[in-house]
Amino acid sequence: MTEIELSDFSRDLYAVHCQIFSGVSFKSFSSHVLQPPAEHTQIQIYRDGTGDLIGYCAFHRFVRDLDGDRVIVLRAEAGLLPQYRGKAIAHWFGMLGALREKLRHPFTRVIYLCTLVHPSSYRFFCKYFPTVFPRRGKEMSPEANEIAVALAESFEDPAVDPSKPLVRDVGWVTKKTLEHPAFLSDEGINDVHYFELLNPDYRRGHGLVVLVPVTIGNVGQAILKRTSETLSGWIRRRPSPL
Repeated sequence: MTEIELSDFSRDLYAVHCQIFSGVSFKSFSSHVLQPPAEHTQIQIYRDGTGDLIGYCAFHRFVRDLDGDRVIVLRAEAGLLPQYRGKAIAHWFGMLGALREKLRHPFTRVIYLCTLVHPSSYRFFCKYFPTVFPRRGKEMSPEANEIAVALAESFEDPAVDPSKPLVRDVGWVTKKTLEHPAFLSDEGINDVHYFELLNPDYRRGHGLVVLVPVTIGNVGQAILKRTSETLSGWIRRRPSPL
């Protein structure tokens, strides 16, 4: 892209973003989504049938040092207009991106570090990934907590309260959400309540730091589960033969 094309694209993407989130300036949006200090960034955009932008997913790869070891840290930001949610459109981009990174770096620790600003995002990770920190009913180990805090501190979002370093002041506030069947199950509701317990002020733009180990088993099981759901849904919607 030329500078003019990039500027126009950035403004168009930010206009869609502002329909989904509040509390984010154009400068902050650009630094998080479009031009972060990452080793690599990919952005997938989504359009409706008429070609209008309806959302985006930005996927980033960072490199960090943990006690002398090189660690690949994956991060993502995604936004989709409410009427198009519920089909995991953007989630596929992130899951497959994480799997590719692990396959490219099989002997390097790869971690998906999220700062989640809404319980629906936390529910997604708990539903599909077997290993997530923190997780309801499973005490977070001191090692996992130390890694999550250290990585969170290496990025710019500050802690809301030093005594609770896994809650960061992100500033992103989700404007509107739609009810989704995933929240109607007891498990879904419990995950939402746990997120709200850890991050009660998410409506003020606070994000919960969530650590997802990117291993073949963890990501592979998430992809298989989501694929199975997609196929089951397709079969249910398929017209019955006469």
